[in-house]
Amino acid sequence: MTKLSIRSVVFLAVASFALLGAACGLQPPAASLSGGSSSNVFSPGAQAAVYPFDAIVVTGSGSASAAPDLARLSMAVSVTADTVADARETAADAMTDVRASLKRHRILDSDIATSHFRIHPEYEYGPDGRDQVGYTVSNGLSVTVRDIDKAASVIDDAIAAGGDHLVFNNLSFGLSDTTELEKAARKAAVDDMRDKAAQLAEFSGRELGDLKAVSEGDFSGPQVPFPAALARSESADFDTPISSGEVAVTVTVSGVYELK
Repeated sequence: MTKLSIRSVVFLAVASFALLGAACGLQPPAASLSGGSSSNVFSPGAQAAVYPFDAIVVTGSGSASAAPDLARLSMAVSVTADTVADARETAADAMTDVRASLKRHRILDSDIATSHFRIHPEYEYGPDGRDQVGYTVSNGLSVTVRDIDKAASVIDDAIAAGGDHLVFNNLSFGLSDTTELEKAARKAAVDDMRDKAAQLAEFSGRELGDLKAVSEGDFSGPQVPFPAALARSESADFDTPISSGEVAVTVTVSGVYELK
């Protein structure tokens, strides 16, 4: 990294913490945002230039998890034929059958959405170049299954309905309401931040003062991937094995504490 780019990063970091302090009633000197060496960013002198007290700037993270209550399916029908008309007609018939299988499981219209519709030519490549051999029509669906216990049978029936034209892209799990998980993860993140700050103060031979500023980053809810490949698609007389696991929500917070 060049000297110029390091100064840019330092300026942005110091400016961010200065804005955080200003939001909580702290007024750092304006000159502290423009001068100084990059090697002093986390030194007591640099902190004093931003805050009117010795400070600890620390980040904490926390997470909470729960069993998911919904499944999200991504699937499509894909048909290749000599003409666009033939490919589109066959794809339309297959998609109609797939949608009918979803409706038999009482999947709401609001939980079925077209994710894409594509038409493109197909080519074969040889020593003399490429030759067009037909067209492919692909029609994709995003489906939310709110009764997670039905996910396996919904998948199996969709495969049977779409037959060899069905492409199953992905299965993920989620929560319809993450409010309580966010709250629990947020508390864990603040506790983690406080513990880290207390340790830093203790190990430095100082005392931890009041929390002067705090901010929260974005929370994330990672999706649980589909754990097993589909074994065969010619029949729905079997159950696709599915394990939903748990869905976790993670919260990150940053705080500024006074160091006594």
